[in-house]
Amino acid sequence: MNYTRLGRAMRATSENPRVAALMGVKPDMVISATFIIGAVLATIAGIMYASNYGTVQHTMGFLPGLKAFTAAVFGGIGNLGGAVLGGILLGLIEAIGSGYIGIATGGVLGSHYSDIFAFIVLIIILTLRPSGLLGERVADRA
Repeated sequence: MNYTRLGRAMRATSENPRVAALMGVKPDMVISATFIIGAVLATIAGIMYASNYGTVQHTMGFLPGLKAFTAAVFGGIGNLGGAVLGGILLGLIEAIGSGYIGIATGGVLGSHYSDIFAFIVLIIILTLRPSGLLGERVADRA
């Protein structure tokens, strides 16, 4: 995103497509390339997810997508490093939380409630710091 030509074109197009076009960037090509890259990465993730669990369903990507959104909000929307940090911290919080619940309940409830920690973190972050951990504070202008 920072060093390649396509990454700079993506950032310029997302900021202001008209000005990017004046600078020689073709916004339609950049948008098409962005969707193609996203579709290829989603396909690879779906194949990996299906091969891990051995089944394919039409709803199999809903929970991972929801957790990815939670990680992006946790780290800061629009901040790539923040989304990565949010994903790592979210995974650690889920693993540690389900481990402690599993110990407290004798191993009965730990794995069943591991998904709830992602949504508890989402509620807490949106309440306390809506811009995320590494997100910028946006000031309201009069």
